[in-house]
Amino acid sequence: MRIGVDARLLTGAYTGDRTYWRGLLKAFCEILSPTEHRLVLLSTRPIPEGTLPESPLYEPVVAPTRNERLWSLLRLPKLAQQYRCDLVHTQYTVSPFFRTPAVTTVHDISFLIEPRWFPLKDRILLRLTVPASCRRAKRVLTVSETSREDMIEILRLPPEKVIATPNGLPEGFYPIEKAQAQAWARAQYGIDPPFALAVGVLQPRKNWELALLAVYFARKEYELPLRLVLTGKPGWARRALDDAKRALGAGEWLIETGYVPDEHLVWLYNAADVFLYPSFYEGFGLPPLEAMACGTPVIASNGGALPEVVGSGGVLLPPDEAGLWANAIRTILTYDDFRANLREKALKRARCFSWRATAEHTFSAYEQALTGRVWE
Repeated sequence: MRIGVDARLLTGAYTGDRTYWRGLLKAFCEILSPTEHRLVLLSTRPIPEGTLPESPLYEPVVAPTRNERLWSLLRLPKLAQQYRCDLVHTQYTVSPFFRTPAVTTVHDISFLIEPRWFPLKDRILLRLTVPASCRRAKRVLTVSETSREDMIEILRLPPEKVIATPNGLPEGFYPIEKAQAQAWARAQYGIDPPFALAVGVLQPRKNWELALLAVYFARKEYELPLRLVLTGKPGWARRALDDAKRALGAGEWLIETGYVPDEHLVWLYNAADVFLYPSFYEGFGLPPLEAMACGTPVIASNGGALPEVVGSGGVLLPPDEAGLWANAIRTILTYDDFRANLREKALKRARCFSWRATAEHTFSAYEQALTGRVWE
């Protein structure tokens, strides 16, 4: 089988989307024979060296463009035919000009669940493209059962057409001795323990104001000398976060690092005393999984698919009850036995997620797309 892959996300910055494609494509090397299959990696720029292992399974194709949207709409369908692809795997968008069967990955449809989490331009674009793309695709992949059920209900897709292929554990996240990690965080970022860590893009859906409130109450009500380290790329509409920062006087105990690379992130996870993830909704949620793989106690919201990911490996709380979060922080920092037990559960839970399983489910979806019934 010749499988065309829209590989453009492998050429950009480290994000959850890039993690998905890299993990999936690397795992295909474990389950697919290069004598029977090819992954035709279609992109507008060369994939950086070291992103994927050397393998005859991959066939890179670089087709430069000045307009990414026109490339998705017109060039990608032509490339799929030119390179004799039996099937093409895209993300979110399936051009109406495809003559090759297509499978698309849609991580979630939170833009339909709560539009205010997105800028107007993004809302309009996603509403115009994603539902139509899901109808055109032979199969729609998503990363959790929660997201799958949302798509079936809201987009009115046939249940057989939508397949959950949960993410695997990203590589490079593992336990490091606490004192060593804390010394690294102090030397690299000037961060002294104890501190709570929050990781993610700075945008409304992530609900970082609750993280500020939780740490504020933990400091005020329980007299914990706790800092909050907020790590992530700048997003949009961060006014609410800035307002909360001023109202709570958080300038004394809030540290914003901006974006940090994965090789730094593993040290920060291990140095942290607790990891906070108060997002209102997630189609999956990679940061809590990464934190659990490091053995860091996790407090996450019960929004979207986060209970599927965290399970018994962390504490799940409503995303609007800052007092409960502060009490959970106190419990984790105060009771050694509870913290140690949570660490063991976190490490065990993280081992449940593998990219090999993701790849196996994905390839099964490819076979269904080519041989099964087609829903238009």
